[in-house]
Amino acid sequence: MAVVRASTAGTASLDVLVLRVENPAVGDWTADPVDGTGMLAVLREVDEHDEATGRIAGVEIVDFLHFDRWDALPKLDVLWELPGQEPLLLDELLKREQRRLRQQAKVVA
Repeated sequence: MAVVRASTAGTASLDVLVLRVENPAVGDWTADPVDGTGMLAVLREVDEHDEATGRIAGVEIVDFLHFDRWDALPKLDVLWELPGQEPLLLDELLKREQRRLRQQAKVVA
């Protein structure tokens, strides 16, 4: 299975997590809401004409610490790798990040 290197960004105050492919070839992307809630969006790569390429550049999840709609995530045939961590399927990586961030939130509180 292919491995893509990724990075995360987010804000604790807004509880938003963005997971993005780290690839210089992926320039622009557009957010494609997965459902009507606006809580989950797939980031899709677009070309120089703003046309979707079909490649997924990442995901954005609002209210990430409480997110539980794992079945709504796209099923991808790639492993995602954050720096210094083992590559995992998308849902497994996001669950691991959620556990880590929940632990951090407990320490801060």
